[in-house]
Amino acid sequence: MVAIDKIVLCDTYDKLPMEVGVIYKIAKQLLLIFIFISSGIVSAQTTTDPDEILTPDPNDISDSLERAKAKGKIVACADPYGYPYANQNMNPPGFDVEIMEAIAARGNMRMEMYWADTGTRGGMSRALRRSLMKGRCDVFMGVSDSGDEDQLMGKLAFTNAYLGIGYVLVTQGDAVGKKSIEELFEAGITIGVPMSTPIDNMLFERKIPRALYKDNRRIMRGFAKGEVQAAIVWPTAMAVARKEVPGFEVEMEKGYVPKEGQRWNLSYMMMKKDKSLMDFLNQGIAALLENGTIQEKVEKYGVPYYAPFQ
Repeated sequence: MVAIDKIVLCDTYDKLPMEVGVIYKIAKQLLLIFIFISSGIVSAQTTTDPDEILTPDPNDISDSLERAKAKGKIVACADPYGYPYANQNMNPPGFDVEIMEAIAARGNMRMEMYWADTGTRGGMSRALRRSLMKGRCDVFMGVSDSGDEDQLMGKLAFTNAYLGIGYVLVTQGDAVGKKSIEELFEAGITIGVPMSTPIDNMLFERKIPRALYKDNRRIMRGFAKGEVQAAIVWPTAMAVARKEVPGFEVEMEKGYVPKEGQRWNLSYMMMKKDKSLMDFLNQGIAALLENGTIQEKVEKYGVPYYAPFQ
């Protein structure tokens, strides 16, 4: 037999012995097949899908609405401890979250949350600078438009209002049926209020007897203990009280509407430059106000609904 390691590969195998020539032909054919297969594998590994070449990075899209649609989502910021507006790791997640989910769905998008704590040093301004203004979200939910331009820091803007909110009157015992501060005053009923708030200041200036509490949560606890028969509180305080005090039921006095200086509108805050996304949100707000979706989602949490105040 002829040893394989002595074969010299060349094109002149006619001059080689017959056995060597046959082996040479087979080896050359196998070598060509190997080269062909190897080149196909390399080609398959390095060829780029044409769709990948043509599809841009969504972050490179300048139009804010088109960018959100390309990503398939609207990213919303909210305080993680703001029940019943929004609350991290909680189900149900809060009415602000549910409303934004419904708006996003109108554009075949989902809603994703980025949590920004407004309760730390620097408050809302610091939260805005570290979230919305850093591009970590598209919109900051549940912000009260106080009319203060400094709040917008020259770069932010409000959408149209989606909800009216303000202080409400809750009563029990002898105060039930009293629908105004004046009626309570005439009946000699002391009103519980959160200290250092507009409602506290108003009662003080009018010399109306009031019981001061540090915050709405403490008012509701005092209310449950019977310390006061009437209180004027922020409307979400009732939802918090039902959640924290099992079996406790509190109802606002029906027909009471907060007056000027006791009420505000809630809007979404966005970057001023994101005009197309703002238009989309404003259209969604109008549609959900008209069909009752916003009212349904707010009242689901035991919060009294007011359409945006004019």
